[in-house]
Amino acid sequence: MRRRSIHTGLVLGVCLWGLLLPLPAAAEDVREAGVPGMTIRADRMSHQVAGDLLTASGSVAITWQEMTLTADEVQLDRTRNILTARGNVSMVKAGDTMRGDALLLDTETGRAEMENGRIFMTQGNFHIGGSRIARTGDEQYALRDGCLTTCDETIPSWKIGAEELDVTVEEYATGSNVVFYVKDLPVFYVPYLMLPVKRERQSGLLFPRFGRSSKRGEFLELPVYWAISPSQEATVTLDLQTRRGVGGGLDYRYLRSRTSEGAFGGYLIHDENENKVRGQLLQFHREELTDTLTLTSSVNLTSDRTYLQDYGDASGDYNRQFYDSRVVLSQQWQSWLAGAQAIYTQDFSSGSNSGTLQRAPELFLYGVRQALPSLPRVWFDLDTELTSYYREKGMQGQRAVVTPRLSTSQSLFDGRLTATLRGGVQLRGYTTTDAAPEVREDAVVAIPEVSAELSSAFSRMYDGPLFGMARLRHELVPSLSYSYAPDRTQTMYPYYDQDDRTPHLNLLQFSLASHLGGKLPRAAGQQGAETYRHLQTIRLSQGYSLNGTRQHLLTETDTTGRWSEAALESETWLHPIFRLLVDARYSHSLRRISATALGGDLVDGTGNSMGASYRMTRNQVEYLEGRMTLAALKPVYLGYLSRYSFDKRDFLESYATAEYRHQCWSVMLVWRERPNDRSWTVNFNLAGLFSSSKSPVAGRTP
Repeated sequence: MRRRSIHTGLVLGVCLWGLLLPLPAAAEDVREAGVPGMTIRADRMSHQVAGDLLTASGSVAITWQEMTLTADEVQLDRTRNILTARGNVSMVKAGDTMRGDALLLDTETGRAEMENGRIFMTQGNFHIGGSRIARTGDEQYALRDGCLTTCDETIPSWKIGAEELDVTVEEYATGSNVVFYVKDLPVFYVPYLMLPVKRERQSGLLFPRFGRSSKRGEFLELPVYWAISPSQEATVTLDLQTRRGVGGGLDYRYLRSRTSEGAFGGYLIHDENENKVRGQLLQFHREELTDTLTLTSSVNLTSDRTYLQDYGDASGDYNRQFYDSRVVLSQQWQSWLAGAQAIYTQDFSSGSNSGTLQRAPELFLYGVRQALPSLPRVWFDLDTELTSYYREKGMQGQRAVVTPRLSTSQSLFDGRLTATLRGGVQLRGYTTTDAAPEVREDAVVAIPEVSAELSSAFSRMYDGPLFGMARLRHELVPSLSYSYAPDRTQTMYPYYDQDDRTPHLNLLQFSLASHLGGKLPRAAGQQGAETYRHLQTIRLSQGYSLNGTRQHLLTETDTTGRWSEAALESETWLHPIFRLLVDARYSHSLRRISATALGGDLVDGTGNSMGASYRMTRNQVEYLEGRMTLAALKPVYLGYLSRYSFDKRDFLESYATAEYRHQCWSVMLVWRERPNDRSWTVNFNLAGLFSSSKSPVAGRTP
């Protein structure tokens, strides 16, 4: 009571002083409002003792509990703890803004009502308005004739209007008699709607994805996103197809800690064409048990061998030849890597999986090159694998492979020449069942391998300007190597993969590498480290077999002649944004190029890119690929990819996208053509509320 009487006395004193000596019109009155922490600034202020009513007018600004309120006029009833503001009312707190014609605020409870109000939330870019807005809680609002959008325009591109709209920030907005508007045009009506209103991840309905496929007919996908926790999320999708039936998808993702993450998902449908249940199960997990011990698992399973041909959306899935599922436990030391794994393979290229080799368990131990303390400049490395093979039909058993190696390297002629010598032995041991009569079921084989190499390096510097460089450096690295493995007949041993056959080697190999790069000139006034840029690398190699046989990538051995295929590999940066790649092989026996991979990519760093590549291998595979993304037509973004097979004389796949991006919404049209399937899809996104989503775990992202 004493504090109030003193404060009242001060107010009366100031009022009397104001009658005797009026303040200039430009002066500002600043007062403590009597509400803890509230300060009022205004051009004019008065106090009515009866009722303890404080009135401020003219550029009123109030600060209270990290909030700033401005208005033309404010009245504070300190008896009832009610603040009333009128005229251009604006209330700002934590970056969020609430504006309106009039505001009624209870300073004890924090409840407020605003006439013709508008709320803007910076995170999420939410715009919320209504003829009356009641703040019923810390992050809760009740609106009459309410509307909600994430568009910034005066007339938004879209908005959701409701007769009654209740909004709880970081949870949901629920509305009755809801109308969806495009501009000011009503598009559709629902009697009730629940929407997510979260500043970051949002649980709720995602915008439907629809389209048509020649295999699946017209389809409509209805996804629901669930933000389970800050470290967990899931997407559940209902998939309606006119030709295949009704399916469902799940994509669950989690992050347990910085060293533990994973995902689980799949897709299931009762295929009316096949009259059976079909689907896919996918899983991934990575767990760093310690700094050096890691557990990873990945599951890739389909219900049948043609599932991906009918339902695989991702590029490369529809013609996939196999799927591997595996669990790997690995332990790493400074120079060693040890572990165990189990691998299950689904072979889509064969009629049945009963003859497909599976590996469980497979134990491995690898030792990288490390110096031997008793022998200077001698290094040791080791590869060890122990595998158990099994399958329902056919040969199965165990194989152990141990390959120890020693190497040494010496500098000759004052470092102008480097000589390297390597030697090792591959030891293979087998225990086999159900083998062919000519195959030894229990056997041990040892095949030594040796190699030697001489190499050098010559470099020269050129002062610029050359190719835009202040200084240019050119380096040539020639090398000559020899490899030897004895001629051993190995047809009597089991054959699981190419590691079971070591070809006879008596091979000389010559290579010449050229590296070109330089230092960029400094701009005027530029400080800091100097900038270097790589321009080109070219490598030529040629081999000569002293015995006439060599190992080949597509076959175990190549007996077409003593000269191996000449190889040319190059990477050239014609410009900082354009790279050209060349990999060509020339066959002396065929007298033509036997394999080649040519490609060029132009990437400007602003979203525009263009590229093309050509691949051919011994006329068994030959195709041309072109790709392009275009952002120069913003807000329209275009993309295209196409692969044409010369050996099949048909397009393997063509894929085109056109997307229009607005500040608060976007729409994407996707067109894809594959053998026996043509489809188009429309994806919508309403920023902050709806977005199209496909499960990346389930492998169905377009």
